[in-house]
Amino acid sequence: MYITTDEQLKELCDTLRGSEMLALDTEFVRERTYFHRLGLIQVANDEVSAAIDPITINDLEPFLEIIKDPKVLKVFHAARQDLEIFYRLCGMAVRPVFDTQIAAALVGWGSQISFAKIVHKVSKKHICKAHRYTDWCRRPLSEGQIEYALDDVRYLGPVYKRLNSLMNKMDRKEWIVGEFQCLEDPKNFQPSDPNKQFLKLKNIRSFKPRALSVLRELAAWRELEARSRDCLAKSIIRDETLIELARSAPKTMEGLRSLRGFYQKEAARSGKVILETIERGLNVPDSECPRLPESDGYTAPRGLEEILAAGVQVRAEEMKIEANVLADRKQIHDFVKCFERNQDLEEHFLFQSWRKECIGETLASLLHGRTALVIGQDRKAQLMKVESNGIHSE
Repeated sequence: MYITTDEQLKELCDTLRGSEMLALDTEFVRERTYFHRLGLIQVANDEVSAAIDPITINDLEPFLEIIKDPKVLKVFHAARQDLEIFYRLCGMAVRPVFDTQIAAALVGWGSQISFAKIVHKVSKKHICKAHRYTDWCRRPLSEGQIEYALDDVRYLGPVYKRLNSLMNKMDRKEWIVGEFQCLEDPKNFQPSDPNKQFLKLKNIRSFKPRALSVLRELAAWRELEARSRDCLAKSIIRDETLIELARSAPKTMEGLRSLRGFYQKEAARSGKVILETIERGLNVPDSECPRLPESDGYTAPRGLEEILAAGVQVRAEEMKIEANVLADRKQIHDFVKCFERNQDLEEHFLFQSWRKECIGETLASLLHGRTALVIGQDRKAQLMKVESNGIHSE
């Protein structure tokens, strides 16, 4: 079903209203814009699947009211960008949500499994990917394109039901709660702080505070300008040019235009504002000039992180999930650093929710010497308790 008018949308909403669960997906284009350019919204319940055209429909509010309903479970696959779109449409984070990609990782199907592979695993059906590179904002859309888009929701309900059943069977339902919290947290969809954009730039470690002050002002201006124009920040001024602007701090239009890599059209459009921005950075009081966070220079004792990584691998094989679902190398490094510096492990990510029992306590026990990693006669690694009378199986 292809919904292109307000009247059709109202009829669809009558069918969707009262659903306990909705399968959702979006198609968008974002190669050259700051925000997603929404081309299509797909939705399905047990009765109907539909593709909603947000370009031809004037008022999406009847549909969005259903999406905002906290009694309706919203099911996605790889939900992050879809939820960002709905956050902007609804003016709020939608909840509750269920992400089949995350759930698949927790039942051992792979941490980044594609929707096509999940569908084949659940139903043995093959999803056609012929229209993967469609420009979803161009009209008209062909029947094949619409059907391709609908496949992303018409199979999502059965996938959700299978995964939900498995989570219950494996007693991992509570795992989901913690994993989905970030998908429902509005803080994760709010615009980033413009004044912190300069920290994302590379090769600025040698900058003195005054140059950093100029760079902070320039990067904040570029970020806000990109939002207002709905374009990529680098299409206004490239990172390398922005850094050179801060380094040289030109004070005239001639100096601005002579900078290699500076777009001349941008000089004509924003040159005056850029010079004012540079001047503002130069005039910031010394006490308010930014300083880069010091590198703590921490290096773990030789082999320690590798031992813990091996312990994670052993636990992952026991639980039949991928090791990086339990703990990735960055988290292991941070965990060791936290332990070595006598910081509170209870506050660490690996001690939150289900991870504490599944891996956090195991890693802490390894670090305290209460658990050992042992190679058995079968040449397989095992985690074993260390007791006063020897090493015993856990």
